[in-house]
Amino acid sequence: MATYALDARPRTLTGRHAAQLRREGAVPAVIYGHQQDSMAIQADVKSVERLWHRAGKTTLIDLTVEGHEPRKVLFREVQYHPRSGQCIHADFFAPNLRVKTIADVPVVLHGEAPAEAQKLGQVLQTASTVRVESLPTDLPHQLVLDVSVLVDADAMLTAGDLVIPAGVTLLTDVAEVLVKISVKRVRDVEEEEAEAAEAAAEAGEAAAGEAAAATGGDQESS
Repeated sequence: MATYALDARPRTLTGRHAAQLRREGAVPAVIYGHQQDSMAIQADVKSVERLWHRAGKTTLIDLTVEGHEPRKVLFREVQYHPRSGQCIHADFFAPNLRVKTIADVPVVLHGEAPAEAQKLGQVLQTASTVRVESLPTDLPHQLVLDVSVLVDADAMLTAGDLVIPAGVTLLTDVAEVLVKISVKRVRDVEEEEAEAAEAAAEAGEAAAGEAAAATGGDQESS
């Protein structure tokens, strides 16, 4: 498993003054955890965004704050500006590494479904995460579902089809459907294609009629 690290510094600018940090390319953040005081920090905004997209909420990060001992943390939340899309704040949680924690782990699809290849339907992912419990050091970055077993139009995969690593307990109901073949979606696409073809044909006929009328008018005038 890949390891992730982030360097940060203690932060003195808070509240409205934090805007100055953002103008300087830093993002204000906070660390908090079990039986420890919260700490205001700042880090390079590009490093935080890159780490957030790679690590997500379930991968431990080695966070080193200047003047302090390194610690293991998890992303708890990242806030973005609604208009500019700029990262404006991050929360880090320092868990007790000897106590189990609960997290929502992303479910990633792998492979090609024969049912989709044969146009029996389209793969529809009905849940993007499942809930698990484990020690922070055992949290999986993601769980993979192989959709190549989806052969029939009514095929589906449930949480019980996931391969759960050792030390991890699945809390999501094993009967919960995560992926299925959606026949309705293919039919909708076919109907849309038919409607588009019909509209194109009608437009072609109309254009041909107008051209014929224009030609006829030219002959009469001559």
